Amino acid sequence: MRVYAIATRDNDKTSDCDIVFIPGAERVRKAYHGGSATFHNALPYPANLKDFLSKIDAMPPALDMFAYFGHGFNTQLGNHIRTRGDIKMFADALGPKMNPGGSVIFYSCLAGTLGGFTTMLMNDLAPMVWVYGHTTTKHSFKNPDVTEVSLQDGPLTLADEFGPSLKAAWVESLERTDLWLRFPMMYPSDIMRELNSIRLVGTWSVPPSGRYVFTWNIKNGVYSNMNEIFSLPAGEVTDVSTGTIGTWEMLADELEISWNAVEKETWELPIEPHAQRVRGVSGLARRTARGKYGTLQG
Repeated sequence: MRVYAIATRDNDKTSDCDIVFIPGAERVRKAYHGGSATFHNALPYPANLKDFLSKIDAMPPALDMFAYFGHGFNTQLGNHIRTRGDIKMFADALGPKMNPGGSVIFYSCLAGTLGGFTTMLMNDLAPMVWVYGHTTTKHSFKNPDVTEVSLQDGPLTLADEFGPSLKAAWVESLERTDLWLRFPMMYPSDIMRELNSIRLVGTWSVPPSGRYVFTWNIKNGVYSNMNEIFSLPAGEVTDVSTGTIGTWEMLADELEISWNAVEKETWELPIEPHAQRVRGVSGLARRTARGKYGTLQG
């Protein structure tokens, strides 16, 4: 699995490079044992464009993901990609570096605006890739307002794909887990399993008289292959009313709870904290307290 990140090294009158862009690119590099580089956005145009394209040319081939960290606008990147012709030059340089089925992610404001920069870039890219960008001006890699475009479909707004019940969990996931650097290479169903896990963590009242506490020891990871990115969320559950300890696993279409490796219990998805259905049980489970999970991402 090959991943490469490029960040702007300098901008006019801002410290975003040192605080967000360069650290973000380093996080991606370390998470995937990949590569990274910086370029001079503050150079006069088109010298900055030339510097940026030279860094693209120096990247290794057969990338599964390319990540860009820098300022963006509806139809351009920073001060270095300004025109439709610049976008075409970028696509011509980037396309041969990407594996078919690879992902391109812009951790930059507004680049994912419907019909904007990511759409224009997608139209110029030769291989079958998926391109992601943000539609609003928020934190570089914690911004939940993301669109996806590809030759197959799009643009799609990811939060709409997950549905309204998981929108808050999507926002939380980017704040407290490293899903922000993994989601471009994940299927929506895999992302939704993690979002359901976020809604699960905490204390629940479960009919007829159970009191379950779910924990999830999710940590920032280092990934060598796709299987590690797609691993099923799992954790521990304790029924404090009886002292019984079990495990839980978020499957494709249900939550499975195992007690003493013998007894199984299944909950329907999506997880509904205020009215959760438990298969084979009368009444509804309800979450009575939130739980802690993950690590603040910056």
